[in-house]
Amino acid sequence: MTNGNDAINNSEQGPQDGLTKREYFAAMAMQGICANHYAPNFDAAQIAHYAVQYADALITQLNKPTTND
Repeated sequence: MTNGNDAINNSEQGPQDGLTKREYFAAMAMQGICANHYAPNFDAAQIAHYAVQYADALITQLNKPTTND
């Protein structure tokens, strides 16, 4: 199970500072959106909105049972 609120550097040693998985996934999505020269001209708020949507979609997909395709 992937919890978006878990730290990306989660360990058994206790709470961690830094980015959550959700924040990290959103940052990676934002990087991809900004690097796409063919994307519509979104403003910063739109880019952030879509990046979080992509992050949430990835977390949802990761939590689905795997299938043997």
